[in-house]
Amino acid sequence: MREKLKYFIINKAYDYNRGFFENMTVRDNELCFSTDNDSGVGRFLTRVFDSGERGMNWHRLVINAEDCEPEALRVTVYACDGGTVRYRGDTMPLEEFMALDGIPLEERLTALEPYAVKKVSGVTDVLLHYVSGRFFWAYIELYSPGGGRIARINNIRIYLPSESWIDHLPAIYRTGDGETHFLERYLGIFQTFYEELDYEIANIANRFDPECAEAEFLEWLASWLNIRDTKIWSEEQMRKLLMRAVSLYRRRGTKESLSEMIELYTGEKPFIIEGSDVGELADRAEFKDLMSSLYGADPSTVTVLVQPGHDTEVIKRIAMEMLPVTAELNLIELDPYISLGKHAYLGVNSGIGAFKTAVLDGKSRLTMTTLGGTEENGETDGSPTES
Repeated sequence: MREKLKYFIINKAYDYNRGFFENMTVRDNELCFSTDNDSGVGRFLTRVFDSGERGMNWHRLVINAEDCEPEALRVTVYACDGGTVRYRGDTMPLEEFMALDGIPLEERLTALEPYAVKKVSGVTDVLLHYVSGRFFWAYIELYSPGGGRIARINNIRIYLPSESWIDHLPAIYRTGDGETHFLERYLGIFQTFYEELDYEIANIANRFDPECAEAEFLEWLASWLNIRDTKIWSEEQMRKLLMRAVSLYRRRGTKESLSEMIELYTGEKPFIIEGSDVGELADRAEFKDLMSSLYGADPSTVTVLVQPGHDTEVIKRIAMEMLPVTAELNLIELDPYISLGKHAYLGVNSGIGAFKTAVLDGKSRLTMTTLGGTEENGETDGSPTES
C-alpha cells in the first residue's frame, strides 16, 4: 500500500465531474442542488477510489454540506476487491462498467447494488466499520429545503486505512471487547474529534491563502492588512485584493497603486490626470479658466476619470485610501458623448467615425445640430446654407 496516502478528497469541479449526478450542477467548486424551484432531491455517485491494496479496511467518510441539515442526507457505501457487473444481459468488469457514459443513474445504481455494504441517513460523518475492499465509492442523496436556500456539497473526504485507538490498548481490551465491539465504537467518537482537529491543523495554511481560504475567512484576513470597507468588495474581488494588498499598500500614494485599486473594483483601468500633467496649459492665459474648471485650480488635485455605470461614492472611498494626504480628489464619471468644454477624450468616450453624407430620408437624425445661414448678433436666420 502507498503508506503516505491518508485520504481521498473531492473538492474541485474536476472531482465532481468524474462522478455522476442528477438534479445537481457544479458551481464554484461546489456541487449544488439545481432544479426550477430549488427543492427536491439531488443525487451524486462518486467515482471509484482505488486504495491499491486488496482487503483495505476503510476508516471514515466525511461530507461537508451547506444549507443542508444532516437529516437531509442519505448515504450508501460500496466496497469490493474487484468483480463484474451484470448490466442489460451482459457481464463486464466493474472498472469497465464505471467508465461507461450515457447510463441513467437509476440503472447504474441497480447494477451496483450487490456491492452496497452500508446505508446510513441523517449523518455527515460516517465511520466505516468493517467496510473492506480495494475499491470504494459512495452514493449521496441530498434533500434541498428550497425557499431560496440552495443545498450544496463543498467537500467530501474518504479516510484510509482503518485505524482504531483500541489497537493501542493492551491485548486484553481488544480480545475482551465482545462481538458488539462496544469499546472500539465508543473510542471511535473521541477519535473522530481528534482526527478532525488534526486535519484542520495540518491544513491550517489554507486559512491564510486568499486563493483557497473559505469565504468566511476573507474578512478576517482583510483585518490583518487593515483593509476597511470589506462589504463593498465581492468575494472574487476580495481574493484578488488580498493577494495584491501588500504590493498595493507599499506603493500607496502613487498613481500606479491608485489605478490598480480602482481597476480591481470596476474591472476597467481608470484615466488619471495629475496637476503636473496640465501645468503647462494651465499657465497659458487662454486655457487657464478651462483647465481650472476641468482639473481644479490646485496643482495637488488628482483627477480620476471612470466610465459610467459604477458607484462613484464607492470609487471615491477606494481612491481616498490610496491618495497622498495632501492631494485633493476630483472624480469624474465620463459622459458617453462629446461635449465641448467638458471631458471628451478621443478613444476613451469619443471616436472618429467614417464620413457619411447626411440624407434627409426619414431614417437619419441630426442630434444637437443647427442648420442655418449667416449668423448675425449670435442668431441664425433659420434657413439652410447653400453649398
